[in-house]
This record gives sequence, structure tokens and C-alpha cells, in this order.
Amino acid sequence: MRDDPTHLAERVSAVLRHLVLLLRRTVAGQPVTSQQYSVLGSLEHGSRRMTELAEEHAVQLPTMTVQINRLEEAGLVARGSDPSDARVRTVELTGEGRDRLLAVRRARVAHLTRELAALTEDERATLAAALPVLAKLGRS
Repeated sequence: MRDDPTHLAERVSAVLRHLVLLLRRTVAGQPVTSQQYSVLGSLEHGSRRMTELAEEHAVQLPTMTVQINRLEEAGLVARGSDPSDARVRTVELTGEGRDRLLAVRRARVAHLTRELAALTEDERATLAAALPVLAKLGRS
């Protein structure tokens, strides 16, 4: 039963949900939602097409447009055009957007550090050993 894929999937899903909620609490009360921070994270390595962002975040293009409009109004992203096709709209982080993203990331890491410090050394080692497997799941 331990390695039954369906049972394991249910357990992994439940644990990941709780971890996501834990991380979301670090930005609770902020003017930018956790979903918008996720979009900022998608822009960390350079500008992206709106259609790519919508696909990555599993939303329709109009939904992503609303998110980008809000982030642009907050000064966290800027729109541009694809040099190879002027009809294509791109989005990139502004300096303020990058600063805000890094501040949230630092807050999340600090929060997780406190939580991990409460675990035993063996528990932390077990978690560290599981990270490559979790990363593999995230790439599929």
C-alpha cells in the first residue's frame, strides 16, 4: 500500500496543499496576491509572452491579462513587444517588481527556516533526500 501510486498521489497532493498554504501565509495581507507573486516569479529570468504565462499558470489569456494589468498598475511589470513579431505582447519585471519578488522569497525562506529548525536532524535529512524526487515530479 505504501508505494501504490494512487495512494501516494493522494498523500503527496495533501502534503503539497498544506505546504503551499504555509508559504501563502507569508504574504497574507500584502497588496499583491500569492498568484500574482507566482506570475512575478515566472518573469524572473526575462520577458515572456502573455500566451506563455497563461499556459504556464493554467488560465485563459483574459484571466492572465487581468493579473498583468494589476501588476502593471502597481509598477511591478512592464509590457513590451516581441522584436520578431510586433503583434505579440510580452511582459517583464520592473526593478520594483524584482525587489518585491526577492523580498517575498526572503520572507518565505525565513519562515521555512524556522519551521525546518523545529524538525529533528534525521527529519531534515529525510526531507533533503526527497527533494530530487520532488523536483523530478515538478518537471514532468
